[in-house]
Amino acid sequence: MYEITTINGSTLILAPFDSLETASLGIFIKIGSRYEQKTLRGISHFLEHMLFKGSKHYSHRHIKQEIEGRGGSLNGFTSQEITAYYAHFLKKNIEPTLDILLDMVCYPTLQEEEIKKERNVILEEIKMYNDLPSSRAAAILDALLWPKHALGEEVIGDIATVAKINRRDLARFQKTYYQPCNMVICCSGDFDLIRMSRLLRQRVEQKSSCLRLSAVAPKALRGQQVTVEAKKIEQTHLCLGFRGVSYNSKEKFIIELLNVMLGANMSSRLFEELREKRALCYDISSDARKYHDTGAFVIHTGLDKRNIEVALITILHELEKIKERKVGEKELNRAKDYMIGQISMGLERPQGMMPYAAESYITTGKIYTLEEIKSEIANISAADIQQISRAIFDFGAVCVSCVGDVEKDHKTRIENILRKKRG
Repeated sequence: MYEITTINGSTLILAPFDSLETASLGIFIKIGSRYEQKTLRGISHFLEHMLFKGSKHYSHRHIKQEIEGRGGSLNGFTSQEITAYYAHFLKKNIEPTLDILLDMVCYPTLQEEEIKKERNVILEEIKMYNDLPSSRAAAILDALLWPKHALGEEVIGDIATVAKINRRDLARFQKTYYQPCNMVICCSGDFDLIRMSRLLRQRVEQKSSCLRLSAVAPKALRGQQVTVEAKKIEQTHLCLGFRGVSYNSKEKFIIELLNVMLGANMSSRLFEELREKRALCYDISSDARKYHDTGAFVIHTGLDKRNIEVALITILHELEKIKERKVGEKELNRAKDYMIGQISMGLERPQGMMPYAAESYITTGKIYTLEEIKSEIANISAADIQQISRAIFDFGAVCVSCVGDVEKDHKTRIENILRKKRG
């Protein structure tokens, strides 16, 4: 199902689909915000922006015209541990698309004028996220979950550091981390392997040195942490967070199934209890985030400030229930079907297969087939769900962030609720 090979030091992953008109291609770099120097916070994201501004053989206009102008889509992202550049396109355009992405990654021009302009764009992006209460609440929660650690910093950086990043910094960062040995290229679709291999050998220069990334593991989280930030807005945003499991944990599929049960869809316990029964919110969701040495389980909702306390009490009660009582067979099987269904729908198209294969290989060194995933999920028991719930939902080490038009004593009121649940 997957073919993995090495060309000039870079890893090439091929996930073929037959008889399709479209294909997907991505170049994934094993670098992200957690590996940055404190004085260069946001440089991974800054460099990601700059690669779309022109390369050795393509201007920024040609980059867009040759991919989006031919019916495709082009984008990128930066996370804590990965930076990626990817495109979805008609399969007949795979050769020029690969050529463009490789030229962007390997030979960016990093022109001074474009750096100056893009810096202003990113500074506005930072302001935008700070003004979005849901994003602000999430950023505050990260700082509580990982205090004085890179994972607690925003991927985008902050105004002070982004304002000082210069061309020399960007060029040095690109030269250091955008090396073949640190690069995974993944293509999913109906493609010509010989043509792709030839292009890779032409564009990717073989380098003898091998890069070794090192990151400090976060310390254990102790005590209840609460931050409340006042903003003159109509809706208040409430986030709860607990430390979770890593990509390499044997429990990674179990925590994903727990996430489905609690807050991943409209059938979940939190949605049913807070929205359907109590009408406290429009939306409530949960997420199981994973990194190579840690993780987090996060719950978020937006609601009227008058309902903060009842919502928090209700959420904590639902977490207590799943810790104390094993889930029933029907609920467990329904959650398994949902999880398998969502994964299957993603893997049945190149746009889903490509990022899955690349990120899975980077994070775990393995690409699970759909059958292997289904087997892992099928073996999860109600006892497994209860066990991981008890391990993660430690009310003595819970973090809560709240952003909205709150009262002065809201922090104390939240702390009082948590204090009663300690232990």
